Amino acid sequence: MADQGDEWASPSGDRAAEGARPAPEQPPRYGERIPGWTPPAEPVPSAAPGGSAQPGGYAAPGASPQPGAYPQPGAGYTPPPKPGLIPLHPLSFGELLGASFGVLRYNTRATVLPTLLINVIQVVVSLGLFGVIGFSAYDRISHASDANRGAIIAGSIAEGALGGLVIAAISVFGTAILQGMLVLVVARGALGERPRAGEALRRAMRSFWPLVGFGVLVAAVEIVAILVLVLLVVGVAGAGSVGLALAILIGVLGGLGYLVAAGFLIVKLATVPSAIVLERLGVFAAIGRSWTLLRGAFWKTFGIFALLLVIIYFASQLVSVPFSFLGTAIGGLLFPDAGSGSTDPTTAIPVLLITTVPAAILSTIVQGIGQIAQVSAFALVYLDRRIRREGLDLDLQRAVEQGGADPFEPAPR
Repeated sequence: MADQGDEWASPSGDRAAEGARPAPEQPPRYGERIPGWTPPAEPVPSAAPGGSAQPGGYAAPGASPQPGAYPQPGAGYTPPPKPGLIPLHPLSFGELLGASFGVLRYNTRATVLPTLLINVIQVVVSLGLFGVIGFSAYDRISHASDANRGAIIAGSIAEGALGGLVIAAISVFGTAILQGMLVLVVARGALGERPRAGEALRRAMRSFWPLVGFGVLVAAVEIVAILVLVLLVVGVAGAGSVGLALAILIGVLGGLGYLVAAGFLIVKLATVPSAIVLERLGVFAAIGRSWTLLRGAFWKTFGIFALLLVIIYFASQLVSVPFSFLGTAIGGLLFPDAGSGSTDPTTAIPVLLITTVPAAILSTIVQGIGQIAQVSAFALVYLDRRIRREGLDLDLQRAVEQGGADPFEPAPR
């Protein structure tokens, strides 16, 4: 018999002291008998709705388990809410990339149609303006005398530069409108809303001039940097053969440096339009805000930007190149004398239209879709950074459930 020295009872049968002794917590070993030890009750599974039993935990020794007292499997995890475009939690790289294109399906009318309309207007104005300038210059130069030809060529170049400035201004205005609309569509989509194109346009126009100012500032910085590099290369190249070699080296290194600097600034300023539209900030305040939000997220943002560029480039080439070859073949069949050196405008213009217009239209569509994805990606990065740094997901969830103030406006500092 096993040793039971601690559970010895007096011969008189007095069990009072024995009953006051607490029952041991450990079960007996095999074959061992311990008075006062009660085996644990069998586990009682909690009943799920519909009568199906779910596996539950074990009840305490001697206690009667209550129905439904055990947690359901997975009850300790609650998935984050997803009222609309994105789930309300910090976004992974794949979620950012997927939602960048998902916004096209989520709210097509307020994204694709305005983007294509603005891009088509820009393309038509550009082709029309340069077409008029080009044909006008060709006609004047071809009928000018030798004495006046140089002045006419210089005037035509000046007209082309002025036309380029007009097109650049139209591009800045169009980009500002699209940025404002797409940022609003993404932000309201996070709340489960689908604003119409007219509503998004009206709300975006409140931040139109700060967006235009940001676009002009970026364009001015780019133009100044390019001009400085060109003037430096030209100045060094005039110093003989050694200067020419040095100018080539400066041009190559300067070009690479320009690309690196441009990529760095594009990433660090990626959330400026979102800060302008959603927080109603000025240009320079939004620049500081973007710089702060993207601290520690440079490479993630750069990876999204670079991957989108690669996707858009290959998609554009995949669509435009076959149609360009097809247009050239059709133009050769319809106008076989066009390649024999003929300068007749009645032949050259139809060939030019057939060979370029279809490819340009398809390329414009692809570029528009890429523009939507890029602006949406930067807006999503803005939301992700505020979720991680400021707990914006809690404010968004509160706004979805209870309404109230605009959750995108930052708390007073």
